[in-house]
Amino acid sequence: MSTKWLNRLEILLTFSLIISCLGALALLAFTFMMAFFGTPNGVGVPLHVYDVPVAGMAAPDTTISGASADVTVGPQGAAPLVGLLYLLLWGPGVATTLLALFTVVRAIRRARSGDRALFSAVTAAHLRRLGWILIIGSLATGALGMVAEPILSSLLLAKSYPFHLEVGEVLAGVVTGVAVLGVSEIVRRGVALLEEVEATI
Repeated sequence: MSTKWLNRLEILLTFSLIISCLGALALLAFTFMMAFFGTPNGVGVPLHVYDVPVAGMAAPDTTISGASADVTVGPQGAAPLVGLLYLLLWGPGVATTLLALFTVVRAIRRARSGDRALFSAVTAAHLRRLGWILIIGSLATGALGMVAEPILSSLLLAKSYPFHLEVGEVLAGVVTGVAVLGVSEIVRRGVALLEEVEATI
């Protein structure tokens, strides 16, 4: 089997993993700075505000049913609680991405050695691990975000706004994880069947 495309895919994913790790370190450094030293102008915590007032914005004979906006709010001084909540807001999603990328890179690195390495119990284990990472990581990201973002909004905004959970991203992660678990089970059963056939020959 030609492994050129696997080599290129491994290089691309490894590069993505390195960039993601650097981005995670930058976010961690920014969160630490926010918690203990304050934030410079122009940067801060990104929040999504729902039900923004729209009085006077509608043209004649039209109505605006609702509006939302993305705002970036930064505390002026040191804010340990804000830093902790911001860490809970982005940490689970970033950790899920890094673990998923690392698992995929490991699986592809092993698969380069041949067809049998690609279609093996080890590959099935990698896929199973990836599926659970996506499921647990997506649920943790949604649950912690549902707790952290409303508290951040109450701390950083003068007025409290209703919070709506973005279920689309959570659901997409869970569905993808379940699909990967299904593929891992197919690979596992295929490997077991292949071993039974080889044992009878």
